[in-house]
Amino acid sequence: MIKNLFFVLALVVSAVSLSAQNGPRNNQKDFPEAIPTNSEVRYVEQEAEQYKVSYLPDVVYAHKDGKPLSLQLFIPQTKEKSDQTYPCIIFVKGSAWMKQRMYDNIPQVAQFARRGYVIALVEYRPTPDAVFPAQRNDALDAFYYMKSHAKEYHVNPNNMFVWGDSSGAHTALFTALSVDNDTVPEINGIIAYYPPTDLLVMKDDPTAATTGDAKSPEGLLMGKVGVEEDPELAKRISPLYYINEDVALPPIFLAHGTKDRVVPFSQSDRLANKLQESHKKYEFHALRNADHGSWEFWTEPMYDRVESFIKDYLK
Repeated sequence: MIKNLFFVLALVVSAVSLSAQNGPRNNQKDFPEAIPTNSEVRYVEQEAEQYKVSYLPDVVYAHKDGKPLSLQLFIPQTKEKSDQTYPCIIFVKGSAWMKQRMYDNIPQVAQFARRGYVIALVEYRPTPDAVFPAQRNDALDAFYYMKSHAKEYHVNPNNMFVWGDSSGAHTALFTALSVDNDTVPEINGIIAYYPPTDLLVMKDDPTAATTGDAKSPEGLLMGKVGVEEDPELAKRISPLYYINEDVALPPIFLAHGTKDRVVPFSQSDRLANKLQESHKKYEFHALRNADHGSWEFWTEPMYDRVESFIKDYLK
């Protein structure tokens, strides 16, 4: 409720700001700075420019199974209009692979976009409407859509990242992994917040909330099949089992709370160990006492870590 109220207020403020710019404008080249006459005035001078962000809602990137799939786009703007381009982040929101609540993450995503990143928040087909790898394929289609519309949305097509949280992080990891010998795009890096990585064993963790049966989130992703009924299928939808020294993989940023009550911390820990054994580039951040999706992941210090990772792999 509070998030929705915040979102509405943000849109109202944005609308007021935009409407204030629709009237006549003095475009004099050497525009003079005003000099106040009030004796109590306090000057405020800010040198480090913060990007303003344009929000483009519900941009359709594909039609599948007779339904449109859309993006929520966030595009930075400099003070002066230009053809400047920015790195692009495909953001896949978590939802236990079920229907996503697409507007919940808008404040957090917009906050990061202000640092100078085009962000495309992706809607994918939910279970039980579509089973794996539909969600991964939808995210890839969104990736290709943003790359093919790079000029329109001020994207630098050479700097493309994928970020996801929870089931969205599982999907994000799979955008860099070949399923059924298909081709994967060149991705600069992947940010995976608290991802399920080994669905075969997730239910066995002492802190697990899932049962792994046919009605569980992973069971629905498998097509209403329990993981114990079809262990090989459970492995097929687990990114952990795709990784080895011979598989090309972009750098991965892992972050997981040590008190996660939904996806056990061990899921990221197992993936980090596999990446280490396979000599892949990765960072693993354990957030002390953080729960699943809790506030600790959406702070400026955490954004600094994510951005530092992104900057390391810009071209």
